[in-house]
Amino acid sequence: MSDDTDGMEKQVIKMKSVNFQLDGMDSIEITQLEEHLFEVRLVLDGKISMQYMSKEELGQLGATFQIGNIKSYLE
Repeated sequence: MSDDTDGMEKQVIKMKSVNFQLDGMDSIEITQLEEHLFEVRLVLDGKISMQYMSKEELGQLGATFQIGNIKSYLE
């Protein structure tokens, strides 16, 4: 019986997540899925919005908007 993983590189990424509580029940959560792929969950007024962003896109979002301005950005 052979091992199918012979010769294949295994890359283990530990999922890292950060959650910011905004006003009331609103929040934003950013989870690193892969080295350069992030899932961004935004909860506003009970509605959940999910976006997948590259590391570069997430950096641009952070450089452009402050957390307090996210709600107006998504409207």
